[in-house]
Amino acid sequence: MKRKFGEEFKEYITDKPEEIFAIMKSSRFAGELSGRLSFPFEEPVLKLLKEANPLSQRYYYIEDEENYGFFTVYDNRMNLFTYGKAEWYMNIHTVAFPCSLSCSGIVTNNTEWVLSYVKTIKGCKLVLNLDEPVKTKNMSHGETLPSCVLTLQEGHTSLEAFTDSLRSTYRRRLKLALNRCQDVTREYVTDDSTDVHPLYLQTYEKSDYKLECLDKVFFDRVDGEKIIFRRGGEPAGFVLLHKNGEELIFMLCGMDYHNGNNADLYYYMLLSIVEYAILHGCKTIDFGQTSEKTKLKFGAELKKKYFYAHHSNPFLNLFAIAGKHMLEYKYDFPEFHVFKEQS
Repeated sequence: MKRKFGEEFKEYITDKPEEIFAIMKSSRFAGELSGRLSFPFEEPVLKLLKEANPLSQRYYYIEDEENYGFFTVYDNRMNLFTYGKAEWYMNIHTVAFPCSLSCSGIVTNNTEWVLSYVKTIKGCKLVLNLDEPVKTKNMSHGETLPSCVLTLQEGHTSLEAFTDSLRSTYRRRLKLALNRCQDVTREYVTDDSTDVHPLYLQTYEKSDYKLECLDKVFFDRVDGEKIIFRRGGEPAGFVLLHKNGEELIFMLCGMDYHNGNNADLYYYMLLSIVEYAILHGCKTIDFGQTSEKTKLKFGAELKKKYFYAHHSNPFLNLFAIAGKHMLEYKYDFPEFHVFKEQS
């Protein structure tokens, strides 16, 4: 490893979050890292996920004279062609944040350098959710699920102002959802007083893109706020939110699919997220990945995300490169002009 990366190259690999954070705090790049290891790359969050995500997890920190990289890896047996029609189940080292967020699992000043290191890890590696395409050799790469980001405008000082800024078609759909959810009450919760895990499991089982399934302890102890939607006093849905400065992160959600009227409830849940963001002074909402078409109708825009894949077996790696079209997530959504001032 040192012959490949230089004499000053150092690598640290551990399955204990507290160990990797102690190493980074004493590294030559400690000052720069301290400003970049904000939510969700925080020690308490990764320690909780170590407990709540049953998949094996490891933490890497590498550095040389000019570069540094911290990244998380979790192991899973999954279909490498999740977004295509083919199926190829294999053991995969997934370089990603160990929770279904739209951020990548890498903190670095040189992504290309980190990818060159990832290629040295034995087996199949899948790097998810990079924000920009990177030049690198001998890796399959392409687009993965985009994230949906809503930027609130200056005039969005209330929920009414937000809905009034929409074109009539989209405003009418939201009002219809509100009318059909008049029997729904909302509860704002930051503790474990309501068990939302069964709702999360129902949504997870319906998902087309399963990566990891979190245990109940995550929802009980995560630093965030839950909005719980009740029908007849019983939980019908929930959203888990985290305010990160002026950004609101929509982390996870769940619904009772036996309750009926789920399309309108989902619209109501998204509208409640918008209202929460406005009331808490947020400028952007990271709506996450999946359900893109519905989120676009709220005025969100797609932010491209990229994947990189590599196998240490040269033959399998050539197959992955040649079949990258089967790895890519393909989408072609119509262009929605949601706000009145949009042409």
